[in-house]
Amino acid sequence: MKSIIILCGGRSRRMGKDKGSFVLNDKPMLLYVLNAIKDITNEIVLVLRDQKQINKYKPILENVSTSIKIVTDETKDQGPLVGILTGLSHIDSEYAQILPCDSPFISESFVLKMFKIAETKQFDAVVPIWDDGHIEPLHSIYRKDVLDIVRDLIKNERYDVKSLIDNLNVKYVDVEYLDKTTMSFQNINTINDFEGT
Repeated sequence: MKSIIILCGGRSRRMGKDKGSFVLNDKPMLLYVLNAIKDITNEIVLVLRDQKQINKYKPILENVSTSIKIVTDETKDQGPLVGILTGLSHIDSEYAQILPCDSPFISESFVLKMFKIAETKQFDAVVPIWDDGHIEPLHSIYRKDVLDIVRDLIKNERYDVKSLIDNLNVKYVDVEYLDKTTMSFQNINTINDFEGT
């Protein structure tokens, strides 16, 4: 079973808007992500901040035929680690691919390669890595049974995803193997990013 968790609870501090609702070529970015994964996943969990954000996204999702489980962060405004905790708490499978809603160029082949590695069941996480050692924790796969580790980190006020990865048995995978164009990892975080697409 292929489960995908889309993190959409954050907002761009520089733009003051929800990233997934940014309109890129007449379509909200979230819809690009959903379109890339709709044919290859059994379960989609969308993690939003609160009911207000759910109400904002309802019009965006009203014409989406794919079944989506919408959940809200267990703890508000504590970053993506809480989003991962929330998402993993709601999946039915052993592990899930995490995707940010501000990466509109996610490719289907990237996700399938990640799942192929995860399906060996040898690792707690599958994490893309760049040549310079920079990792992509929000484009990674995590096993559901890491939830206790996530809860302990949050209990100890360690909210960075890197702290989670440091506590796991990780398979690092070169980003260019996963996506030769590396476009799957392009985030739109600023007005310049947004206007430059």
